[in-house]
Amino acid sequence: MSGAETPRAGYPLLAALYTTQFLGTAFFGTALASILRERGAGLEALGLLQAVWMLTALRMLWAPLVDRFGSARRGHYRSWLLVLQPALALTLLTLVALDPVDDLGLVLFAAAAAGVLSATQDIAVDALVVRLLRPGQRGIANGIQVAGGYVGSLVGGGVSLLVYAEFGWACALLTLAALTVLPAVQILRLAEGPPPAAGPGLRERYAALLGVFADRRRARWTLLVQPCFLAGIFAAYALVSPMLVDAGWSLSSIGLVTSLLGDTVAIAGALLAGGLVARFGTRACLAGSGAALLVSVVALLPAAHGAGWPVLTGGAILLFKVAYAAAATVVSAETMRLSRPATAGADYSAMSSAGSVVAFGVGAVTLTVAAAVGYPVTLAGAAVLVGAGMIACIVTNLDYQKQ
Repeated sequence: MSGAETPRAGYPLLAALYTTQFLGTAFFGTALASILRERGAGLEALGLLQAVWMLTALRMLWAPLVDRFGSARRGHYRSWLLVLQPALALTLLTLVALDPVDDLGLVLFAAAAAGVLSATQDIAVDALVVRLLRPGQRGIANGIQVAGGYVGSLVGGGVSLLVYAEFGWACALLTLAALTVLPAVQILRLAEGPPPAAGPGLRERYAALLGVFADRRRARWTLLVQPCFLAGIFAAYALVSPMLVDAGWSLSSIGLVTSLLGDTVAIAGALLAGGLVARFGTRACLAGSGAALLVSVVALLPAAHGAGWPVLTGGAILLFKVAYAAAATVVSAETMRLSRPATAGADYSAMSSAGSVVAFGVGAVTLTVAAAVGYPVTLAGAAVLVGAGMIACIVTNLDYQKQ
């Protein structure tokens, strides 16, 4: 994906990378949560799984390393990808000999390792996009980014759950490990182009990382709008899998609706939002997707009370998935727009990390709260958070420029 090849020649590689880096994370975040709940694990254990993912939100701490170090001969960011792809696959393979309940501690450790590797790959790929694509091309790339994540979620969280239900734990993991290394040929053929211009040293890069929060626009986006908007989304979604299990849904049904169908329609939402944000701007798109999210969360309340109504609950989940994908695309596009090309990986990671820390933290706390007060009250709280995020998006005086 050299400057001469972009945009069209680079899009398939971006799609492959964004998809495979989410296979493991989707497995741990969706499929494993359902597996553990079915086997009797408490909501507190599922909360630990969410807490582990907070490590991935801290990628800003090592993002300057990815920007600073890389092989000029093999390609600065390409050299990272050549290591990260097989490492992700090996991490999944180590789980084959473990039992998800009896060896939960080791499984959580592997989940953390997979999350760090996936987050590091995300830093490298996002930096490639910022450096090699023109601003007008990034909306499509952000749509591919989120759509690829949902394809990865569909396979890692849905297909893997169906494979587990039919063939068992080892087969599901072997399938995911094999799929993770599929982009290897594309990475080997990647012509990244000349390395980034000589930039500041590592100490200066970490100082520049803190400088992200000194800029008024970036600080408001990072510390106010993103956390408010994402908190309600993750609070609601953390409840979906265990809530459906407790409502009597089978693992196959959960995988079908939340991942196979849900992520399929979410891909369309992400790609559509990638075009709409260029036309209508960040604030309008976030407000619209937030309204759809609020409707979907309210529609999940019967399931929170134990009613397994498949049509209403399934429709609510599909609407949630579409709106979430659209919102994530817009958030990614605005974060990328605010990133400085010279420190793209660090800037993007710093801004997105704040929202991610809040999102995963709320997800972990939500499950603990649900264990104490029940699903209905907790889901109602998630709806309030979604509404607060909409208000933050509408009233905050950010520089919402159309892309």
